[in-house]
Amino acid sequence: MFYILFSLLALAAPASDAPVPERARVVSVYDGDTFTLDTGDKVRLRWINTPERTKQEPFWEEAQQLAERVLLNKPVELIVAEGKERDGYGRLLAGVTDGRTNLTIALLEAGLGHVFIIPPDDTDFAPYLAAQKVAKDRMRGIWATEDFRGTLHITSFHNNARGLDEQNVNGEYLRLCNITDSTLDVDGYTITNLAGQTFTFPKMEIPAGHTVMIVSGRGYHQRDSAKQLVIQLGSGLPVWDNFREKAVIRDRDGKLVDEMSIQRKSKPSR
Repeated sequence: MFYILFSLLALAAPASDAPVPERARVVSVYDGDTFTLDTGDKVRLRWINTPERTKQEPFWEEAQQLAERVLLNKPVELIVAEGKERDGYGRLLAGVTDGRTNLTIALLEAGLGHVFIIPPDDTDFAPYLAAQKVAKDRMRGIWATEDFRGTLHITSFHNNARGLDEQNVNGEYLRLCNITDSTLDVDGYTITNLAGQTFTFPKMEIPAGHTVMIVSGRGYHQRDSAKQLVIQLGSGLPVWDNFREKAVIRDRDGKLVDEMSIQRKSKPSR
């Protein structure tokens, strides 16, 4: 029965190269930035990162409920970028409006997410940053929590690279987001693993709302903010344990900026 259900769902989901609808109806909302259309497409909302339902992060329910009020069972217009219509999971990357409300801005004003930019993207980000500032100044939602008191926020932690870690050191990475209102230079910031290894960030200017990938291996730092920013830690060996790990980021004065822990119930199989 499970196999039959899985097969039917797979057949119902559009192919990754399927045409992108300009308008569709929202049939379900998973969390603040993820929902499903009547075309079968799953959508990842652009320009924002909301609290994760899977991790039961604070305010995920409020973000989901706001998205439901704006979207559920309504026809919506999708705003996609040519050449970046889908992510690696096959989801549509889209801004969404019901004709009156831009969902991303509504969530940002309510403090139910932060601006989240992965270039290239030629969008005017000023309205999104302004909406975020309203929520920050009034300490709404996530901005009242300890997790968002620093300058950077860890949005994802890929401690287990594909294949053999020793042969794919650059497959380990974290993604950080500048959650301040202005460009941030992370020169002198540090990142430390559970084993006590510490790496120091080079000079890197991160515009407000933009993300930077912290890659374990060797290579060139990518400093052009028109593209995805990348810091290479320069290690010849894996930095992060696949089973139990913790990443701690401190500013140049040693003040805690953010941290994220990973604990798996069993060691990952190869």
